[in-house]
Amino acid sequence: FFLMIRRPPRSTLFPYTTLFRSSTKGSEQMQTKEITELFKQNGIKATAQRIAVYKYLYENRIHPDVDTVYKNMVKDNPSFSKTTVYNCLQALTDSGLIIPVVIESEKIRYDANPNFHSHFKCRCCGGIFDFTCKISNVEGIDGFDIERRDVYYSGICKGCKGKTKN
Repeated sequence: FFLMIRRPPRSTLFPYTTLFRSSTKGSEQMQTKEITELFKQNGIKATAQRIAVYKYLYENRIHPDVDTVYKNMVKDNPSFSKTTVYNCLQALTDSGLIIPVVIESEKIRYDANPNFHSHFKCRCCGGIFDFTCKISNVEGIDGFDIERRDVYYSGICKGCKGKTKN
């Protein structure tokens, strides 16, 4: 006697209609179709989980760590595990669609803007802010193959500075 249990189609296990109900803190939104095309261009398989994680990072430019991404994913998608989030972040990083931001040694944060830019971390509120830093003259590394450039500043952001004066 052989009993075969068929798994329901993926759409009923992980429906796209509930994928993207997270609150949007950023001003830009990206549609699933656009993300799928971006993944295709970058040679990454477009799974529902990867799409959800990328969409969250793209729309919430807060440089979240794994725990923050996981907490926001599991709200609307209880099937998400922290391992799933780690794997999605690793695949997105490997494909070059996101970059890891390592400002503090104990946490890796993620940024959906893979283009060269710099980061400022506020020591009061903990916020991480993007800014443009033009580096035209670097000395002492002639003949080196540069694979990645990171520029980080830290201090007190404008918002916190205004609060401390009052």
